[in-house]
Amino acid sequence: MTLKTLDKETRCAIKNAIFVVLIVFGNTVGNLMLAISMNQTPSISSVTVPNYFGAMLTNPFFLAGTFLSALSLLAQLTMYTWADLSYVLPVTASGYVVTAILSKFFLQEHVSMFRWIGVVIISFGVFFVAETPPDTKHVDATHPDAQQVEGVSQ
Repeated sequence: MTLKTLDKETRCAIKNAIFVVLIVFGNTVGNLMLAISMNQTPSISSVTVPNYFGAMLTNPFFLAGTFLSALSLLAQLTMYTWADLSYVLPVTASGYVVTAILSKFFLQEHVSMFRWIGVVIISFGVFFVAETPPDTKHVDATHPDAQQVEGVSQ
């Protein structure tokens, strides 16, 4: 079975999933690498400005983190061409969950119970938004999201 033989809805779902993964992976792993690089960079108050920027710009974690962050941004901008902002940002908020996990295990950060509760709440929000169509401007008129509310069409 090839991608072309799948129905339009399935192809759109696959495309959304790929781009959400690119955005979340690029953002979370990129930020992790940037945090590692900045932990290895001397304090800006302890060195000259050129030495500070030199240390930062030659750090492989900084370069990889910057690349992954840029990849995430480009994927997010691309996703805006077919999906609503009110869909893209909440769905990609799953990155906050991944960030908490990466921070705990790779940066040895203490993630308090209240932060974990926040992560769980975010997860529920991501789930609810993911159940809606990504594009409400061009949704099928029979879909529940396309129904009129008190005589005002969406």
